[in-house]
Amino acid sequence: MSGIVKVLGIAVAAVLVLLVVVMVGVSLVFDPNDYKDEIAAAVEDATGRELGLEGDLELELFPRLRIAIGAAELSNAQGFGDAPFARIEGARLQVGLLPVLFGRIEIDEARLEGLVLNLARNAQGATNWEDLGSAGDTGEVVADAGQGDAEAASLELDVGAIVIADAEVNWLDDSTGSQWQLGGFSMEAAGFGPDQAFPLSTEFEISGEELRVAVAADMEATLQLADNLYRLEDLEVQLTGEGSAWPGGEGEVALSFSTFEANLESEVIRLDDLTLNVLDITINGALEGSQLMGDLTLGGAIEIEAFDPQDLLTALDVELETADPDALRRVAASGQFAYDSNQMMLRELELELDDSRMTGEMGLVSEALRYDLEVDEINLDRYLPPDSEGESSEEGSLDEVDLPIDVLSSLEASGRLAAEAAQFIGLSLSDVEFVLSAGDGTVTLEPRASLYGGQLSGEIGVRVQGDSAVISVEQELTGVDSAPLGQDLLDSQMVSGMVNARLDLTAGGSNLGEVRRQLDGDVSFALTDGAWHGVDMWYELRRARAVFDQRPTPERDPGPAETPFSQVSVSGVVEDAVLSTQDLTAALSFMAVSGSGTVNLISDAMDFDVTATITDGPVLQSDPEMVDLAGDELPLTVGGTLSSPTVLPDFAAMIRAEAEERIEEEIEEEREELRDRLEDRLRGIFNR
Repeated sequence: MSGIVKVLGIAVAAVLVLLVVVMVGVSLVFDPNDYKDEIAAAVEDATGRELGLEGDLELELFPRLRIAIGAAELSNAQGFGDAPFARIEGARLQVGLLPVLFGRIEIDEARLEGLVLNLARNAQGATNWEDLGSAGDTGEVVADAGQGDAEAASLELDVGAIVIADAEVNWLDDSTGSQWQLGGFSMEAAGFGPDQAFPLSTEFEISGEELRVAVAADMEATLQLADNLYRLEDLEVQLTGEGSAWPGGEGEVALSFSTFEANLESEVIRLDDLTLNVLDITINGALEGSQLMGDLTLGGAIEIEAFDPQDLLTALDVELETADPDALRRVAASGQFAYDSNQMMLRELELELDDSRMTGEMGLVSEALRYDLEVDEINLDRYLPPDSEGESSEEGSLDEVDLPIDVLSSLEASGRLAAEAAQFIGLSLSDVEFVLSAGDGTVTLEPRASLYGGQLSGEIGVRVQGDSAVISVEQELTGVDSAPLGQDLLDSQMVSGMVNARLDLTAGGSNLGEVRRQLDGDVSFALTDGAWHGVDMWYELRRARAVFDQRPTPERDPGPAETPFSQVSVSGVVEDAVLSTQDLTAALSFMAVSGSGTVNLISDAMDFDVTATITDGPVLQSDPEMVDLAGDELPLTVGGTLSSPTVLPDFAAMIRAEAEERIEEEIEEEREELRDRLEDRLRGIFNR
């Protein structure tokens, strides 16, 4: 038995020696450079491109299989210029030969140097690579390829180093005018094989007309070819950018994560402990995904650590002033995100803005915006621009604010935004809710809120028509206390009482100026059980009567100057932003008021012709000097603005009426005297 083994050993050794002798002989006799023309012709037959082999071809079979090529280039597609499609300065591969016979691949080094790849798309949308590999693949070829992949995965792999040095990729798109370059690309991986971690590093630079970004990355990689499992650990990426397209003009971005794992067999990925730092904002997160080759599904968590937005704006060279200089000083956020072919959502959202906190969810479902958000308390006035003293609000400036017609026409959305308490344009609101629906060029917003003991409800609609939009406003106020409302809205408490109002307005245009000027519709307003503060019309009426009768001015009753009323109401029609009414009415304890007039809704200017009829009652009877005015009509002048109205008796008209009455009395007396004289003379004539 031992003799047989010995013979077999000698035979195997002889065969190996023979193989070595053959390979050495082939390497000495065979010169691959003799076949350059045949290689170039085969490439041209397969691709239609010319292959230029400028450098030498090298082939060594023993003791290591070594293949090397010098400078070479592949011509471009027709119509894409004279620059080559691809060029290399050199490439080489050195592999252990004998281990291959035993199912093991030992790569000493694989190196590619000076690659230049010129990719392009012409104005018609065709690319300069789509003609390559145009031969159709058959099912049989695919099956063979799959079998080959399985066999390759079963091989043992041991790599000393893979090096790509000084590679460059250029991209020119004539259809869009964009041009990019990926240059200085280098990658090095050393000492890796299946199931063992190895260091991997890369550097490159991306540049365009307005941007240049340098990238450097280091990581540990693990390949499990048999299981189709790939793993990256301890990745560190540093990006340094500059140019007008880079936020802030220049800066750095740092990206890291502890583990990224992709299992292509089961089509799942996992990313742990992601950290992104950009513009002094730190973002943390994690990611899981499945069905990578089909209906991709992603999910994970994201957290934005607290940062100062003002620092961000400064870095971006953006000036943004707020009414409150201490506003917009802290932002933080966190949430869970989900993505699949039908949706991209952010759920369990928690957003902190200064002292306010928002929770809920938002995202896209089938390209439509969906959201449901709730805020605890927020003062929106803090974030408005500061008041500018001395600047007038000119109508022309609103003409420069165009309506977002394109956005409104394409917007698909539905959602709800609610707040426990909010302040806006000075108004204090609670239980606020805005329900939005949008689609097919129509946007509807339903605002609801509690304010000053009453309720606000209604609907605001926008309908796109060509390059403009029609806006409709239907709003109703019920049971609102006008005193605090006026104080917060107009900084005035001239009027108190219970407000009920209704607006039904429409307007159209392409900018805010047009919309404001074209306001049309109906308005109704009623104020009950209140008072006009700062004006005591009963006293002014008594004082005017005393002056007219040349009597001493009466003393005003103690207490604040005010004019109580049981009801003030007005309804009218709005046309081109001017409200016209014919039924202004008011009921006071000593007079009834009716009148007509206009209010300019742009300038707030009022102009009313009002008649007050003195009514008998306890108030009128309290002053004997005024009793005889019962039933008299008193003209009133109403002017000023909505924020600073003036309502005073029209004493001039009153004096004119009184003067006309006295003149009429004097004329009547003269008539009586003339009549008496005429009768006396007639008697004298007839008595003769």
